[in-house]
Amino acid sequence: MTNPSTLYRGGVLHCPADPSATALLVSGGRITWLGVDADAPAANRVVDLGGALVTPAFVDAHVHATDTGLALSGLDLSGVRSAGELLDAVAGFAAGLPADAVVLGHGWDESR
Repeated sequence: MTNPSTLYRGGVLHCPADPSATALLVSGGRITWLGVDADAPAANRVVDLGGALVTPAFVDAHVHATDTGLALSGLDLSGVRSAGELLDAVAGFAAGLPADAVVLGHGWDESR
């Protein structure tokens, strides 16, 4: 007997194995294929993800909501290498915010 398969397509997949992936196939409770929608294999069932985020292989049952929010909407300073670059990055980011907004940054490593 063949395992029923489900193709999940049209999503945003966070998967280092294939950063361009927009679809995945699940058979027998396991991911059996990962790639772009156009190359997707046939499946018994197709689910349109409507652009939803899919994070295959994440099995941790909790999230740090504040850190996740910062990563999604804050200022990523992980590539900044000097105090001058830091100030430029903050000024550039703040320029796109309302005058009374608070800038929340993450990733700054002052030891570099």
